[in-house]
Amino acid sequence: MAKWIPALVALGLTAALGVSHLLGYLPVAVAAGVVVVAIAYGWPRLTDSPQPRITSAVLLAFGLLGMVTVWLIPSVPLLEWLPILAGMGLLWSFVQNLVRGIEASHAVANVAAQVAGIVVALAAASWVAGYRIPGDREAVVVGLVAIILAQIATSLPWPARYTSPLAVVVAVLGAGAATVLYVGGGLHLLPGLLLGGVLGLLVAAVDRMLGLIADSRFQAEHLAGSLTFEYAKAKARRAAVHLTIGAAPVALGGIVVYVIGRIFV
Repeated sequence: MAKWIPALVALGLTAALGVSHLLGYLPVAVAAGVVVVAIAYGWPRLTDSPQPRITSAVLLAFGLLGMVTVWLIPSVPLLEWLPILAGMGLLWSFVQNLVRGIEASHAVANVAAQVAGIVVALAAASWVAGYRIPGDREAVVVGLVAIILAQIATSLPWPARYTSPLAVVVAVLGAGAATVLYVGGGLHLLPGLLLGGVLGLLVAAVDRMLGLIADSRFQAEHLAGSLTFEYAKAKARRAAVHLTIGAAPVALGGIVVYVIGRIFV
């Protein structure tokens, strides 16, 4: 798997989120919506869901619904509906897999994978919440810098035992530099370093876990048909995997940015 492709995906998404926070709510919503779409398309193909189209629709619906709830809540805490939506997603995942039949294969794995995807899609709504936090939104800028630097580190062609610690180090250094260079910001250096460290660990962990899933197609059905068809399906799956590995840390990182922003800014 070309590890630099997810880094390009993350770069594009973080750039969109960073620019949108300077332009207003609608651009922020559009940028966060793009993250949700990327997760919704790529996640069921990464996890070899037996119902990829239905699962994509479910992830997209929950992700967008999470964004709507975050915007409609009149005051903080802005993420209080996300756990409720995650619980509803769990119930829906059970129903969806029960419909497949009592003898359906890998039902537990499918439920777990789909619920995890719903949580990741819901996490993208935290970027909208970050926009609504009063203040100069310095934590958003610092967090985006840390995410992209950590993602670049994990894309290097080295073993994970080297790239994972490197991701944490560059995220901390990048976050510290961004905190210092952000003139007039309300985020102090120590919380900025903490934000970078947590995001570096998050990016390294997600890259490692999703990379292992991408390399172990535990339930992919045999692709019938011509060799050309099989190649096209495999190529489409690789594109979805790259999209998901790049987008998932961005979506989950929004939770960390929101929490640090609420506490320290």
